[in-house]
Amino acid sequence: MTTCSEKEEKNLGVARKLLTSLMSADKDQAITLINENFVMSLPVSVSPKPISGTRSFGRYVEAATQVFVGEAKIEELSAVSVGDTVVLEVKVIARTKSGNQYENLYVHWFELEAGKVSRWREHVDTKRAFELMTKSSTSV
Repeated sequence: MTTCSEKEEKNLGVARKLLTSLMSADKDQAITLINENFVMSLPVSVSPKPISGTRSFGRYVEAATQVFVGEAKIEELSAVSVGDTVVLEVKVIARTKSGNQYENLYVHWFELEAGKVSRWREHVDTKRAFELMTKSSTSV
């Protein structure tokens, strides 16, 4: 029998692995970590409609990695796992296609069912992200 803390630790590991899979464009691994009812909500200015299901999420993983040049680094700032909910606060550090150094804070809220992510909500300063991704490196 799994105790609550063991379950929460496993859930934390699944959430971390899913976020890492997204950032490294490992679509196949990412899809194994979500369930068939998966829904991802991004800030409305990024995607007014949620990403639903494995096929849509797979396309999102492929597209998300085209935003940066080279590898994006994730720096975990804090993590909380309670029951079937995991919250990760991270800093993403990368180089944008426009040549800018990208550093932005994200909060990821994961809800799990039977050890797989069923719901993922991403919160980020979209204004800062847009500015860093669109301005030339000389104007930042």
